[in-house]
Amino acid sequence: LVSCSGKVYQKTDYTFYEKTFKLDRSSALRTDGVYVLDQIWTDENGGTFRKPKEHRFYKFYVTGQCNLTIDPTSEIATKEKYINSLSKDLLAKKERLFEGYYKLKDNKIVIQNRVVARQQFEYKYGFIEKDSLMIVTSISKGKGQFRDEYFISAYKEYYVFIPLDIKNENEPQW
Repeated sequence: LVSCSGKVYQKTDYTFYEKTFKLDRSSALRTDGVYVLDQIWTDENGGTFRKPKEHRFYKFYVTGQCNLTIDPTSEIATKEKYINSLSKDLLAKKERLFEGYYKLKDNKIVIQNRVVARQQFEYKYGFIEKDSLMIVTSISKGKGQFRDEYFISAYKEYYVFIPLDIKNENEPQW
């Protein structure tokens, strides 16, 4: 019976997990709010921007952890609702797409998360700029290496930063 159940992953199963990780104060990545998906660019027809069909957002923590949350009903629209959605008690598990860890190098970011259905890690490659996040690739190969080839894509997700009045931010409860 035990062999049929899925593995429950611990922090130490993630290669990006660092017990002593602290976000560099000079980093452009912000942890005092959320990055909300604003638009998507694809290389179709010479380059096309479109609005996303689903509302989703990232929350990053100074401890190196991050969450990607989906709001299928688009009910989360005010700063108060974003703050409430970040509460461990109020966020339904089905809304959280993943819990993972990130690494930064200059203006580049790599996010490591676990794809349960495929039983493997996935890496999201992107760029951080002042109050914005751009995810360009989501692949399982590369193992999170900061190689230029992983930061090039014909698809880009653009996230805008929304600052929130978050008091006493701690690491997430997972």
